[in-house]
Amino acid sequence: MFFTGETKIVDFKPFLKYPAFIPLSDKQVFNSVYIEHGYVAWNDGEIDIAPEKLFEIGVDYHEAKSA
Repeated sequence: MFFTGETKIVDFKPFLKYPAFIPLSDKQVFNSVYIEHGYVAWNDGEIDIAPEKLFEIGVDYHEAKSA
């Protein structure tokens, strides 16, 4: 959930073509996600993404659910 109260869904498949995000193709690594200093992070902070980017590309959860 974002500070706006919105919940969004993000498709990470397009990110997997970038070397920095390739480890996320491993389901165990992807599922080890956590929040660090406001960023979504994996692998002890080696991989992260800004919440602003997730908000920008995310699809509203309720819209995605009804589609």
